[in-house]
Amino acid sequence: MEVAEPEQEQLGRYRIERTLGAGGMGVVYLAEDTRLRRQVAIKKLRKDSTSESASARIHSEAQLLAQLNHSNIVQLYDVLEEDGGIALVMEYVEGTTLREWMREHTAPLREKLGLLMQICKGLTEAHSLGIVHRDLKPDNILITFNGTAKITDFGIAKSLDHEATDITREDQVAGTVDAMSPEQLQGLPLCARSDLFSLGTIAYELLCGAKPFDKGEGGSMALAQKVVNEPHIPPQQAWERLPEPLAVLLDKLLAKQPHRRPESAQQVYEALAFLYQQGSDTDTQQFSETVTQLLRKPPNRHKRLLSTIAGLVIAIGAGYWGWQEITRLEPQYIAVMPVEISGEVRGEDNAKALTATMVRQALMNAASQLKASALVSFTPKEGEDFDAQLKALREKGVTDALYARLDCARVRCEIELQRIGPKDSQIKQQTDFAFLADKRQEAEYRISNRTVEFFPTGYQKESSTAKAMSDEHYGQYLDIASRRESREVTDSDLSALERLITIYPQNLNLYRTHADITTYLFLEDGKSERLKSSLALINSGKSQIPDSSSLLETELLIRSFDTDKKAFNRTFSQLEKQGLPTSNLLGQYSRFLFGQGDYKSGLRYAQDAAALTPSADNLYLIAINQTAGGDYTAARATLKGLTQNYPQHWSSYSLLGVIELESGNSAAAEAAITEIPKELRSWRTKSNLGVTYFLIGEYDQALKVYQQVLKAVPNNTPTLAQIAETYLALGFRKQANDSFQKVLTLTDGSNDFEDQWHHALALANLNRLSEAISLTHKLLKEAPEDTDIKYVAAQIYTLSEEWHSASYQIEELLQQGMSTEWFNLPAFQRLCTQPQVSADVKTAICD
Repeated sequence: MEVAEPEQEQLGRYRIERTLGAGGMGVVYLAEDTRLRRQVAIKKLRKDSTSESASARIHSEAQLLAQLNHSNIVQLYDVLEEDGGIALVMEYVEGTTLREWMREHTAPLREKLGLLMQICKGLTEAHSLGIVHRDLKPDNILITFNGTAKITDFGIAKSLDHEATDITREDQVAGTVDAMSPEQLQGLPLCARSDLFSLGTIAYELLCGAKPFDKGEGGSMALAQKVVNEPHIPPQQAWERLPEPLAVLLDKLLAKQPHRRPESAQQVYEALAFLYQQGSDTDTQQFSETVTQLLRKPPNRHKRLLSTIAGLVIAIGAGYWGWQEITRLEPQYIAVMPVEISGEVRGEDNAKALTATMVRQALMNAASQLKASALVSFTPKEGEDFDAQLKALREKGVTDALYARLDCARVRCEIELQRIGPKDSQIKQQTDFAFLADKRQEAEYRISNRTVEFFPTGYQKESSTAKAMSDEHYGQYLDIASRRESREVTDSDLSALERLITIYPQNLNLYRTHADITTYLFLEDGKSERLKSSLALINSGKSQIPDSSSLLETELLIRSFDTDKKAFNRTFSQLEKQGLPTSNLLGQYSRFLFGQGDYKSGLRYAQDAAALTPSADNLYLIAINQTAGGDYTAARATLKGLTQNYPQHWSSYSLLGVIELESGNSAAAEAAITEIPKELRSWRTKSNLGVTYFLIGEYDQALKVYQQVLKAVPNNTPTLAQIAETYLALGFRKQANDSFQKVLTLTDGSNDFEDQWHHALALANLNRLSEAISLTHKLLKEAPEDTDIKYVAAQIYTLSEEWHSASYQIEELLQQGMSTEWFNLPAFQRLCTQPQVSADVKTAICD
C-alpha cells in the first residue's frame, strides 16, 4: 500500500511532520503540538473516503476515547473538526506494534506475562465503562521502548449503553477474522467476554509462537468456519513446554461459548499476576515448578517484616483465588453410549459381543484418564433409538457422550469415534481408523488414547502404561466384562478377577470391573462381606497404581454401600481435593447418608447436587430423602415435577407408589406402580405391589406376590419380613416365626441400617424383647426422623407392652400422613384397651 503524504503542513496548532501509517479509510500522522511542545499522533479520514460508516466510526472512537484515561490505553488529547470532517489528536507512542515486537523479540515467559497483564488492565478499564473493543489484535497493541503495552484503535468499539447499528450497517461483522470471537463472526450480540476471546488469541500467539487456528489454504471464510465450529490447536501441542496452568487458561479464554470464558479481564489479570509473582525472570523450567507450589508457606522473617509479608500474602492470595477460579476445569459428566457394530467379526461364537465390550471398556477407561470428570452409568432402555438415548443423557445431566460405530469385515474393523454434546446433539470431535479385531487388547489401548485426545490438554492426566495381559488372560477379563453388562455374573467371576489382579496389580480396569460386579451382587443379596473383600483389594492396589485417583473413585463407590462413615468421609475428602466433579460427589454423599438413615443431611447434599446439575438422578435423591424423612407433601411435589420433565424415570413412579402406600391411597399406589412396564419393574417395585394388596386386606394375593419376589431374590431380608407380617395377619403364627427366624439369621452381626431394624423386628416377634428394645433405642437415636424406624419401634413397643411409647410413635406416624391401614396387624389391636394410649391413636386404629 502506498503511504499517504501529508495533505497540509498545519492542522490548527498542530504541525504535521510525517505520515506514520495509512489504511483504507484513515491516515495517521506524526505531528507536533506547538503550544505544549510535545509530539502527538493525528488520525484523520482520507479525503477519498466517502463511507458514512468510516465517518461514524471516527466520531464513535472520539466519544469512547474521551471516556478512557488509563496508562494502558492510548490517550485522546484533542478533537479537530473542520469542513464537516474530524481528526483525533492522540498520544504518540514511541515503539512498535505487538505484532512486530513478537517478530523481533525472544523474550522470557515472565516478560510475556507482564505484557498480557498490562493488556488486561487496559481492557478492565474499557469494560468497566461498558466499552467492548471488538478488534483486539496484536496490530492494535502498541509496545513502548520501555515495555509499556497500550491498546489503540477503538474505531469499531461499541458502548454497551448505546446501539451502534449505524457503525456496522455496511459490514455487519466488523473486525479481523483471526482475532474475532465465534459470536462476533456469527453476528450475535456481544459482551465483554468477546474481547476475552480475542485476548486469548493474542495470548496464545505470544506464549506459544503460533496461532490457535490453522488458516490453511481456505482463506478468511474457511478460517471463520474453524473459529466457529472447530476446537483450537491444543496449546501444549503448539509449545510442549508451556506450563499446564497456562494451557488451561488459554483453553478457557478460547472457549466457544462466552459463559465458559473467565468472567472478566480483571480476573485474568489476577491469575496472571499471581503466576508472574511466582515465576522466574528467565528460567521457564523454574517457573513451571513454581506452579505446582502455588501456596507454599513463606519462610520466617524478622518481626519487623511481618506487615510486609502480610501485604504480600494478601496480594498473592487474591491472585491465587482469581487463578483458581479461572483455571478451574468445568466439570464433565461423561457417559458411554451403546457400541454399534455392522458386518462380521471372525473368531469366537460371541466375537461381535466381545469386540463391542472391548470398545466400551476402552471408552470408559478414557473417561477415567481425565481430570474433573465423572463417568455416568448409562444403559438405554430396550428399543430406544439414538435421539431418545441422547434425551435420556440430557436428563441425567451428562455433558459429554462417547459413541463408537464399527464396520467390520472378518478380522478388520473400521471404527468411527465421536464425542457428542447431549445438550445440543452436536458432534464436538470425531476420528476414525482401522484395527484388527483379533488384536483386541492393542485396539483397546489405541481407542482409549484417541478418545482422551478429544478433550483439552488441561483435562488430560499424565498417561501411565499398565502391563499388557496375555491373550488368554485378556480374553478371560473381556468375557467377564461382557457378562457383567448382561448381568450374568456370579461369585466365580469375582474370584477369577482376583486371580488376574494378583498377576496384573497395576491394571485399573480389573479393579473397576471387580467393584462393579461386587456392588451388583451386593444389591441382589445384601452380603456385606463382599464389600469388605473389595475394599481390601482396592487398598492393596493403591501401592501398585501410581495415579490412584481413579482407584479412589472405585473405593467411594464401594463405601457408598458400606456403613463406615469415617472411611467414606476420608475417601470423599481425597476426591474433593483432586477435583472430581462436585455434583457427582455430593450425589454419592447423599446416597450414602440415605443408607445411613440421616435423611436431613442426605436431603441437603441432594439439593446441593441438584443445584449444580439438575438431573433426574439428583432430583430423585431429593425425593427419596424427603420420603424417608416423612415429608410426603414435599416429596410428592418433587416427584410431580420430575415425572413431568422425565416421564420415563420409572424409579419416580415406584417411589410415588411407596408414598401413596404409606398414606393409605392404595388405588393411587397401584396406578403409580403399574405405570411402570412389567419388564422394567424391580423386585422392590413388585414388593410394593404386594404391600398394596396387604393394605387393602388381600393377604393371600400379597403373599403370592412376595413369594414370587423371593424366587427372584432368594433370602432377601425385606421380603422375608413382609412374608412374616402377612402370615401374622392371616393368623399363621408358626410360619411367621419361621420367616422371622430366617430374618434373624441373615441379619445377625450386620451393620447395615435396614438390616438392623429388620433384626430388631425379628427379635421382638421371637419374644427376645429386651434385645429388641435396646437395638430400637439405638436406631431411634441414630435416625429419629426415619419412617421405617418409627413404624418398627411402634410394633416392638406394642409387643413389649410399653403402651405409652408405642402410642407416641404411632401419633408421630399419623401426623406425618401414614395411613391407618398400616396398623391392622393383630399386635396393634391390643392398644385399643390400654389407658396409656391416646384417644387420637385409638380413634385412628381401633374398630
